[in-house]
Amino acid sequence: MRRYVKTVIAAVLVWLAAAGCQEATASGSGSVAHPAPAAQSSGVRPCAASVLVLRPGPFVSPMTGEHADSFMLTNHGSIACTVSGYPQVTLYDSRGVALPFRYAEGGGAYVTAKKPATVTLAPGKSAYALVAKYRCDLGVADDATAIRLTVRAHQDPAFSGREPIGGGVAGLSYCQGGQEDPGQLVTVSPIEATFQATIGLPLGQVARGMNADGWAG
Repeated sequence: MRRYVKTVIAAVLVWLAAAGCQEATASGSGSVAHPAPAAQSSGVRPCAASVLVLRPGPFVSPMTGEHADSFMLTNHGSIACTVSGYPQVTLYDSRGVALPFRYAEGGGAYVTAKKPATVTLAPGKSAYALVAKYRCDLGVADDATAIRLTVRAHQDPAFSGREPIGGGVAGLSYCQGGQEDPGQLVTVSPIEATFQATIGLPLGQVARGMNADGWAG
């Protein structure tokens, strides 16, 4: 009888041990299949405001009634980072007063209608944005002489840079026709990896002969 009991107990222990091994194996396989935490797979982080520098981009000749200026955002940091979306734009007159333009994201004769995409900037590399508007058919009320361009960030403080711009006939002028005048609408491109990517037709047809820094000749 004792021998029978011992045999039964031994069999139960062997079964429990086998079940435990199977459970451990299944658990181990499950942990391998789990995706890595988001913090480990997030990749390159958005650019901090402190590493970005705003400066003028390639010259854009006025055509088809549109006037435009391009701008570059350069990564002066030591590691790669990302920028994305539409920059927020404000145009100022010579007194530093914000002109009451209407602003639109993309489209128009100069600016691409493509949706924004994330641009990765290696150290020393630049991204591009284009700002355009229609001419003043009824005359110029005031000239825009400076622009503030703000790039929003997810968590860190936004980058905001200010640059002088040329006024006059070829500039981004505020028109005499009131708020509904076509010349009061300023169109802003998304931030793009190349200057060519910021522009639409018909300028895009001409820009095939350009390089990232302006006209190729």
